[in-house]
Amino acid sequence: ALSDVPKTLSMLPRRELPLKSGQVIGVSALRKLLADTDLSSTECNDQSVELPPSIEGIIEELAEQGHGVVMTMGKGGVGKTTVAAHIAVELALRGHKVHLSTTDPAAHVSNAVEIIPEGLEIDRIDPEVEVAHYRNKVLSTTGANLDKAGLALLEEDLSSPCTEEIAVFEAFARTVDSASDQIVVLDTAPTGHTILLLDAAESYHREVSRLTTGVPEAVSNLLPRLRDPKFTRVIICALAEATPVHEAADLQRDLNRADITTFAWVINQSLTPLAISDPILRARREQENRYIKEVLEEHAGSAQIAVVPWQAKADLSQSASRESNAA
Repeated sequence: ALSDVPKTLSMLPRRELPLKSGQVIGVSALRKLLADTDLSSTECNDQSVELPPSIEGIIEELAEQGHGVVMTMGKGGVGKTTVAAHIAVELALRGHKVHLSTTDPAAHVSNAVEIIPEGLEIDRIDPEVEVAHYRNKVLSTTGANLDKAGLALLEEDLSSPCTEEIAVFEAFARTVDSASDQIVVLDTAPTGHTILLLDAAESYHREVSRLTTGVPEAVSNLLPRLRDPKFTRVIICALAEATPVHEAADLQRDLNRADITTFAWVINQSLTPLAISDPILRARREQENRYIKEVLEEHAGSAQIAVVPWQAKADLSQSASRESNAA
């Protein structure tokens, strides 16, 4: 990338900073970020943290039931998409019918799967498509018998931002509803968007009742299905760092308040399982112990835990994932 910098930019003053072993936590660390010195390490004093197993055990348990919803949740950038794609591919390779989808506006779930095995279907919930579908439904039902003034008011209602939320929520409910005879893997949006989506249930009911003749059955059944731990398996994804772990813990508390149970935690992109010689990466690996231990002892409870190591390539084939875990 540096060799391809345009000539006009390459002539500008430039300062290079090395990768640092510490985390940018607190004002003091932020001030040191642009200095030549390293950041202070925040490693765990107890080095005897027991390493959780690989993600394969979680996938085996998901495969036993053969239907239901799997949702990957967590802070943006922790690898939810890769984890969701890996789970979907592995379940399809085991002979299951799998539907991989996303509610993330920045969806790129299809890019995470290089080879689509038999039995795997991939799509995304497209807000523009869902809004158009919802508008047409309302105008053809509620709007069919309105006069010109009433139709104008309805058009104004349908132009509000709320319409997109309702349309996407209804599509989300339909996707969950389709999990009765297949496994639906949902790569959900980052934490805040996901919680808004789940919290929108009662608001959705009120708004739909106002605009249309009734609430779709898939929406009526949505919360009971999400609250059924035998039907919906929530997998919280995090990195072994302060902010991802603490935001994931906040997410879990929000889910608990909504009576939605966490099935598993996946600590992604971890250096802990790897043999490392580079001193910077070794220091960062030591810092991970603190956060893996925190998940084990404070957050996971009865939920399963798996650690996914850093890999040179996000190869989602069955053999490659097992070889990587063995390494």
